[in-house]
Amino acid sequence: MLLRVRITSLAAASAALVLLTAPAAIANGRFPASNQLLFSPSDPSLVVLRATFGIMISHDAGTTWRWLCEDVLGVSSSTTVDPLLGLTASGGIVAAPLLTTGLAFSGDTGCSWNRSAGPVANQLVKDLAVRHDAPNIVLAVSSTYAQDAGPEGGPGYSQQVYQSSDDGADWSALGIPLDPTALATTIEVAPSDATRLYVSAVRGTVAARTASLFVSMSGGADWIERPVALDPVNETAVYIAAVDPARADRVYLRTAGNASRLLVTSDAGSTFTAVLELTGQMLGFALSPDGAKVYAGSAEQGLFVATRDSLSFHNTSRIHVQCLATRGTELWACSDEASGFIAGVSTDDGATFEAKLHLMAQPLIACSADAAATSQCGGAALQAFCQQLPGCDAGTAKAPATSPSGGCAVDGQASLARAAAGAFIVFFLCGCIRFAGFSRRARGRHR
Repeated sequence: MLLRVRITSLAAASAALVLLTAPAAIANGRFPASNQLLFSPSDPSLVVLRATFGIMISHDAGTTWRWLCEDVLGVSSSTTVDPLLGLTASGGIVAAPLLTTGLAFSGDTGCSWNRSAGPVANQLVKDLAVRHDAPNIVLAVSSTYAQDAGPEGGPGYSQQVYQSSDDGADWSALGIPLDPTALATTIEVAPSDATRLYVSAVRGTVAARTASLFVSMSGGADWIERPVALDPVNETAVYIAAVDPARADRVYLRTAGNASRLLVTSDAGSTFTAVLELTGQMLGFALSPDGAKVYAGSAEQGLFVATRDSLSFHNTSRIHVQCLATRGTELWACSDEASGFIAGVSTDDGATFEAKLHLMAQPLIACSADAAATSQCGGAALQAFCQQLPGCDAGTAKAPATSPSGGCAVDGQASLARAAAGAFIVFFLCGCIRFAGFSRRARGRHR
């Protein structure tokens, strides 16, 4: 049964009005927030958080954090698109700037950065996936427009899956190219079958728009296209949310547009069932490590939880969900200070969250003096970043020893109207209204 969620209460409508009338100083119409969480496959203490103001890295499971600017990845601080990130078992970070071709990689968790070699260097990478069975291997799917890439030498997309076995340094093509008439959006590998690859894609525009799931059961040696029913009026794209950890045929997809649906297939895309529909963008999705629980959410309507067997979703929290991720028995969420945290963790399926990161100044990641992160993110860049945030010592850019107090966080379980309205008061009291230069729009990818 498809669960539809609509904002109908006066309180929720008032909250939406508050959000829409945000002061221009907030930048791009959105609060500073986080939007991707990565956990190390081998080190339980290493957490990487992508935010609208840079990348935050923790080496003690989220107790303390350090900041990394995106300029060192080849992403301008003035861009409006956040980079794609992948984290390998050795602590390597792979980054795709999205608006430019090629990839960047760091073998030491953010200190030194280089451009990836091989054929991917000239390709526009649309998504990254770290293999579950061999987490030093990274897959990337490219989609580069060219006038002669399509059928019969016409326009189209040069699309290929690439693989790196050395944490993103070198890349080679994996299998055959994808159909050049479709535009790839995401890639995923089945945790229980390393040869099972999935790529989502769209074609056309407006009323002619269609979506597909490309399936390979041979590691990319061949591809089967499976159509995905898309509402061309209200939905613009489809993204792979996850593949069940134990069932290679079971895939979860999210649609994007004016509405956002969660689609599930249990037969590798032969058939799909819509199980959840939200009016806002479904920016968060996660499965428990065994796949038995399903989590989804949006900034507008909060967090929803269901079991894999029932897929009957219920709302457990009204936090502004920007991303979701699980680690063991923990459910982590990206959010904004209107929810009480930038990153938080729950052990009761989202009924309550413990704040792991607040919107406050953090120190630069600890690297050698000659490291790229030190030279490009330190000095004036660090001071400029620091001065936009509460609790900042502009001279040393040291993080405050304590979390915000005196009203600098809003109860994550409060009503949406109270959280949204209170957020503006919090921003003024905490000085967050000065955060004009660091907030950027979420990227198109809904991971």
